[in-house]
Formats: sequence, structure tokens, C-alpha cells
Amino acid sequence: MTNPQTPPSPLLGMHSGGMVTAIGNSMAQTASSWITQVRRMRRIQLDGFADPFTIADCETVTNDLTGPDRLIALLASAVTEAAVGLASLKLDKPTECLEILVLPSWLQQESCDQISDRLTEWLRPFEAWNACATQRNILRAGATGSWAALEYAYRAMEKNPNLQHVMIAAADTFCGPAFLRHAAEANWLMRPGNSQGYVPGEAAACLLLSRVKNIREIPADGFGLHRPAFAKASEPLWPSANHPDGAPLGTALTGALQNAGMQAMHISHLESDMDGSDWRAQIESSALNRVVFTETTALPQWRPTNLLGQTGAASGLLGWLLPAVLHARHIEPINSVLNWSVEPTGEIAACVLERSPK
Repeated sequence: MTNPQTPPSPLLGMHSGGMVTAIGNSMAQTASSWITQVRRMRRIQLDGFADPFTIADCETVTNDLTGPDRLIALLASAVTEAAVGLASLKLDKPTECLEILVLPSWLQQESCDQISDRLTEWLRPFEAWNACATQRNILRAGATGSWAALEYAYRAMEKNPNLQHVMIAAADTFCGPAFLRHAAEANWLMRPGNSQGYVPGEAAACLLLSRVKNIREIPADGFGLHRPAFAKASEPLWPSANHPDGAPLGTALTGALQNAGMQAMHISHLESDMDGSDWRAQIESSALNRVVFTETTALPQWRPTNLLGQTGAASGLLGWLLPAVLHARHIEPINSVLNWSVEPTGEIAACVLERSPK
């Protein structure tokens, strides 16, 4: 439960969502695969490398597409699924709506504009939304991009009391041929002899949020996203010859709890981008022992990356939607989730997902 002495206000409540991942082309499919821990990773062979690499791609969706076309294929279904919730929104004037599109940092501006144009096409049938959507912002970011979009939305709400609804859509891929070649040559990918590497994934997600005064304004068993917190390590965390420092993650986790008006004892679940690498384990262990486990015992922790691979800019949205779906389907009761992402370059973001009381 939220600390009643410091109730955060306003708050963004989760309204509807959509996703495309390596284990499902919708939220329901992804949740079902998650429950049974279905692994749909596959091995690919790259010229010049003796050992194959494991990837978690959305093969049935992306096929042989590259560049912005690959991202468009991922994003189309996620946006369409989330847009079902637009019909139930109160969109009377002077209500205003904000759209935030989160795309990979490597994408050129021309390609970003191309994807933005497609988003406009997908939303064109929703006349009431389009009449209220006064701004669209495009963020190019890495794994902390969803949190950056959430922070942008909170700042926009502070400036504009008429802003009532926010759509965040994100897509990323590490599975395109050019990127796989570059990452393999840089020795970033997991393979025999490189257990510190990661499994490249790809995904898209879309989340519709609505402004509320506090968590109690959200319908029972709905979820709200509290304002995120950020930190930056003084040097890259991986690859690095130095011992990884958990202090920046601890700072972000502490900030996220404060923004939610909570203490660690109020958290029921943890969720991170842990992929089994030692450097992430060392950072998480240090931060959690300092911030969380001094107040509470070990908590259940979700690690979506184990099934989805690293999904970059889409990872935050996926991490917020998955617990909400599991709770809604009575698969796992959830009160609050402290979630975070750590970029190898040192950028860190965290926030709290809280369930509305019954």
C-alpha cells in the first residue's frame, strides 16, 4: 500500500495495452507462453563464426524485413491491440492527449518520421482521439526509453492541466542482420566462451494511460505507474575492466520508491532486465541488499529477458504490461512491482507499478 502521508498526485493509470514478443503476438499469447515458460529462441549461424548465436526474434512477424520496416511490422499489431481501449475513454473537450513514440537510438530521423506516419494511419479511425491528440513526441533511446517517455508524460501533465490521456508506443530490434553482424564482431552476444554476452531480442508494445488524482481513482485491480527515477554511472558498466558499481542502481531504486510514497516493505514483486550475466548480478545484488532487503525478505523477481531476450526501447512497456495481465487473469496476485533497467553504458531507470486497492 502507498504511504498515506505522501500520496503521489497526479498519477497515470494503465488503461489498455498491446504487445508483440518472441513468445506471442498479443498480450494474451505472451502471457500464456510466460506461464508455461515457453522458449522460442533459435540459433543462427553467421559467416566467420564457428559457433551459432542464440536470438529471440519475432520470426513470424518480421520475416526478412530490415530497418524501419521491421519495426513497423512489430509495432502495427501492438498499437492495434492497445487502441481497442480508446473507445472507452472520456474525450470531451478540453481534454488533451499526448502520444510518445519510443524508437531505437540507432534509427535515423527520416526513419523515425516514416514510423510516425504509420502510427498516424493506424490511429486515423479513432476520430475522438485524433481530435484531442495535440502533441506527438518521438524519443530515440535504449533500454531506459520507456521510463524516459513516462517521465516526459509526467512533466507534460505538470504543465498542462487539460492533458488527460497518454499513449506510449515503443519498438526495438537487435535481430536485424546488420546489427547482429556488428554485435557479434564486437563480442557482445552470448555464445560459448562469452557468458557475459546477451541474447538479442525484438519486441513492440503500446500502453494507454489516463490521468487520475491518486491510486484509489483507478478501478479495483487496475494499475498505476508512479513517476520514474533515474541515475547514471560514472563509467560504462559493461564491457569494463572495473568491478561494476551497484550504487547508481541503488539511487534509482530509492528514487522510485520515494516517488511512489513507498518503502521497500510495500513492494510485493521485483522485475528487471537480468539476463544471467555476472555484471548485472553484481549490480543487482549490491543495490537490492542496500535498498530493499534491509527492510524485507527476498521477493519474487521476474526476469522477462530470460524468454524475450534483450528488447531495448520496448522493455519497460513489456515489463509494466506483463504483471498487469498476469494479475487480471488471476494467475498471480500482485500488489506492487519495483522494476528497473540498466544500460551497459551506465544509464539506469526505475519505477513502481502499483495495484489499486479493492
